[in-house]
Amino acid sequence: MNKDTKQPADGALQPDEQETGEQQTANSPAVQEESSARPEGTEADAGEADGSDEDEYEEELYEEEDWEDEDEDAPLSLGARLFSASTSLLRWIVLVAVLLALILGGTFFSMYRSVSLNSLPQYDVSWAGQTLEAAGYDWSVPVMGFLHRDFSKKPGSSWQDLEPVSESHPSLELPEYTTALLTIENEVGETLFEGDTTAYNEFHFSENGAYSVTLTVTSPETTGAAQGSYTYQFNFQLEAQPRLVLSATGVAQGSVIGVRLEGVLGDMVPSLTTELAELPFTLYQGEWGAFVPVDYNQMAGSYDISATVNGQTVTETVQVYGRQRRELDTYTIDGTSAIPYVGALPGNMDFLWGINDPDIYWDGPFIQPVQGKILRDYAVLEYTDRLDPTDPLNAAIPLDQIAAYNANIAPRRSINVTLETTSGSAVVAPAAGRVVYAQTNGSLGRVVVIEHGCGVKSLFYLLGRRDVDEGDFVTQGQQIGTTQGHVICEMRVGDIPVNPWDAWRGAGGLFF
Repeated sequence: MNKDTKQPADGALQPDEQETGEQQTANSPAVQEESSARPEGTEADAGEADGSDEDEYEEELYEEEDWEDEDEDAPLSLGARLFSASTSLLRWIVLVAVLLALILGGTFFSMYRSVSLNSLPQYDVSWAGQTLEAAGYDWSVPVMGFLHRDFSKKPGSSWQDLEPVSESHPSLELPEYTTALLTIENEVGETLFEGDTTAYNEFHFSENGAYSVTLTVTSPETTGAAQGSYTYQFNFQLEAQPRLVLSATGVAQGSVIGVRLEGVLGDMVPSLTTELAELPFTLYQGEWGAFVPVDYNQMAGSYDISATVNGQTVTETVQVYGRQRRELDTYTIDGTSAIPYVGALPGNMDFLWGINDPDIYWDGPFIQPVQGKILRDYAVLEYTDRLDPTDPLNAAIPLDQIAAYNANIAPRRSINVTLETTSGSAVVAPAAGRVVYAQTNGSLGRVVVIEHGCGVKSLFYLLGRRDVDEGDFVTQGQQIGTTQGHVICEMRVGDIPVNPWDAWRGAGGLFF
């Protein structure tokens, strides 16, 4: 081939060369060997086989579609329908339950979160008039049903410091229906008291100093309400001073003054001093008290009442007022009183005035011991057989002579109450007490004397019958005897006769 001959672009073969290449390939030994090894009709058979497989596959598809159509068109059995329905119902129930759970859960969560510390009850607790602050708490607050939310805080080391206290028995004020437990320690950590409020009512500090108190106030058990407690921790300095308190600063003749001495430390018994009457103090329910009688003829004016204890003396002043003058005229043939009268008592009864039971047996007002007509009242001035200038029988007597005659008649003051009753009427105890005298004593007739405590006594004269004996304890309203037409009732504090009407009406210092 000449160098000038042009070659096809990109090295492409000419038609003759392409055909010659194909022939060479076909005539190559490998191709010939493969052709000789292939059975006759293989190519045709392969084509037919391919067509046959495709037909079979299409037939199978048609058959499956026919079966599916037949399954879809075939009616479901009863069991299948029930199973399908129950499955659908179950799915619906589960869905509703889930939704309900979500709603309730959200509601409970919202309500639970709405209960906070502000939901706790607010308690007003005070000690010696000072408001206490809670150092800890433990509460369970209802949310809904049995669901509660708990709040708790330990008191820790937080202590409230109070102002100095001057009472030997500091007052404790609690919310209504709550209960409390107290523990009181001194400055060296010794426990002086541990108990509830009932026991605390009997407790008194014996000396001044620094004290610490742990107080737990528990709520009442109320269904549907918050249940729990607050704990208070506080310190205070006790600087107790005795303080004298009177039932009144002004009283009438024949009255009784109630005296109470507060802030007394230790077991030393205080003493009472006054111009009116000196009676001993009595320790009753943790407090020192006494009853001072004012005689029916005590001069009006100001009087001091003093109490001394532990070297300290405190004094209060009381004003005594005179009673309205009341007079009674009685007329007899021989100049003696027609109405039974009891004045000074015989000496064989003087021992009674030293009886002073260290207790108060009465509880509340006394009652009138017998009903009847008042013939002679307490503190009345009784004149016997005075001439009445207005009486026509005395018209012929000059007035100056009548006045001179009457001036020589000295009155006597009644120290008791004389009643006219139906014979056999019941006489009852005006208050509880102990019978310290039950005897017949000369002109006094049958006599009964009841000690009500602290030297306060009721006396009854001229009884028709006695129904009690010495040493008996009587209750208010219990019958102690009967009358025989007249009965004289008297009340004394110590040896001083006082106005019984105050006691019978629940007034005066006996109820201080």
